[in-house]
Amino acid sequence: MSDIPKLGLTTGRQTVTAVLSGAVVGYLIVSLFEMAGGFPPVVPWSVPIVVFVLSVVAFVYAKMLPRRLEDKRVSSREALAALVSAKAMIMTGAILAGGHVVYVMRYIQLMHAPSPSARVVHGSVTIVASLILAGVGAVLERACVVPEGPDDDDDDGALPAPS
Repeated sequence: MSDIPKLGLTTGRQTVTAVLSGAVVGYLIVSLFEMAGGFPPVVPWSVPIVVFVLSVVAFVYAKMLPRRLEDKRVSSREALAALVSAKAMIMTGAILAGGHVVYVMRYIQLMHAPSPSARVVHGSVTIVASLILAGVGAVLERACVVPEGPDDDDDDGALPAPS
């Protein structure tokens, strides 16, 4: 097997690291607002709506991609862009979800007040939309995988190890 690194599917470890990183950043942002004597803004509805619309578009593209790959109607540039987009969607969704979990957890005990209630509701919807984005990114990433054929010159026929 060669020593050339191969691009692999996003691992669970990478995704969990992204979620935890998002949680740390979210905690720091909420803490900075509290140290300044203020409150973080309520997440606008546009955030989960845009994230969800992006997820729908990417899901439709992911469902069309395998047939286009079979018919060899995908340029190498488009295939690479699809893979990079998929990985970015997984990481972005995971980071947003982690950050918004901290945001929601901070204000969930204050649900009886209107502003904290809005933070919890909007943040929760954003968490769901972010997880959908990460899931669709994984679907798109797997749609980019082309099964090895008999004309491939890989010596052992093994799939590349995830990196």
